[in-house]
Amino acid sequence: MLPQPQSVYVAFEAFPRPKGASSHIAAMVTALARNHAPVWVLCLGFADMPAIQREGGIHIQRYKIHHPNLLKRADGFGRFVFERLIDLPEPPQLLVYRDPWGGWPAASALPESGRIFEVNALPSWELPYTFPAITGNAALRTKIEDMETFCLKTSHRVITVSELTRLALAKRGLDPERCRVVPNSADDLFFETPQPSGLNVLEQGRWFGYFGSLHAWQGVELLVEAWARIAGRFPDVRLLIVHTGRREPLKRLRKIIRKRNLTDKVFLQPPMAPWELTSVLDTLEFTTAPLLETFRNTHQGCCPVKIVESMAMGVPVAASDLTVSRALISHDRNGWLVRPGSVRDWALALDRLLSDGPLRQRLAGQARQTAESRFSRGVMFDALDCVFAEAIHSGKADRKKSIITGSA
Repeated sequence: MLPQPQSVYVAFEAFPRPKGASSHIAAMVTALARNHAPVWVLCLGFADMPAIQREGGIHIQRYKIHHPNLLKRADGFGRFVFERLIDLPEPPQLLVYRDPWGGWPAASALPESGRIFEVNALPSWELPYTFPAITGNAALRTKIEDMETFCLKTSHRVITVSELTRLALAKRGLDPERCRVVPNSADDLFFETPQPSGLNVLEQGRWFGYFGSLHAWQGVELLVEAWARIAGRFPDVRLLIVHTGRREPLKRLRKIIRKRNLTDKVFLQPPMAPWELTSVLDTLEFTTAPLLETFRNTHQGCCPVKIVESMAMGVPVAASDLTVSRALISHDRNGWLVRPGSVRDWALALDRLLSDGPLRQRLAGQARQTAESRFSRGVMFDALDCVFAEAIHSGKADRKKSIITGSA
């Protein structure tokens, strides 16, 4: 039998997985466990994952019915969340949710808990990229936006990872005074000496890299096109792409690599566990974040975990010169900023970084110092503790007001 939780974390994500969202979920759950254990984590899971898993004061419960239809899967997950929370004998101090699929039913089941909505992206912003048909379904979009509005307006605090996202949420009607910006952080592993990964291909020649998804807004295809322009100048250098790409974008990327005669100059690697990724990063001269100038990156906002983790390893990053990148990187101080969407400018940036060892070394040292002061787990946890305390206080105030009103 599971213990009465002091805090609950709800995420419509399979956890853990080798992707940026999992890293962020792990950080949030660990922060909750510091002072608000036991923590219940309600999330998705695949067949090979246990339905219930205990890690110290963290108790993970997984919804493992992976319906191929996203909306049916979300509906089933919502019922799963509500059923596990509605009969708790006491309301937990804290309820944190990162999407409306689980947030709506969780907040409905636990109206007396301090409630925090963690917004990295709203479904109404994200789904048109991955499911374009939703754009033309006005009724469905309205339903999704209503769920988001409910979570935004009924949460005591909203956490997001970038100032740009905070501004976007304000346009959705969120009171900015209830929103707190807490940037992503790097796991302690990325600040430690890495272990060998076993990826033998990296033992030969020089490497730079990209790691993350292959979604169009990430700009990976542009990176490959830029590399094609200068690859002949660097016969001993190769590009490593550690990807979490789906079948279609991966197929398209392979086609571009073949077309540009880069099959011997680009190595595609499936997702890796964090400890393996640290070893890979340790061999790279620099990494890249070639974000495109899309709505997702310029209006919605983000805080790329790949940039933060690379900086923590002391590996400089070349990133698109966007507001979200400038929040993490200062050009020619702790990283290198490049005009977004320009194959020519990216080719020039790759050429400069590959040709200038002292520059890379200087950027690497400053990147590490920046990460230690801004992107460590300790810095993130201290900021989150303040938000947790605010939400608990607001929840108690709401309960007191409700009691007074009910007795009047």
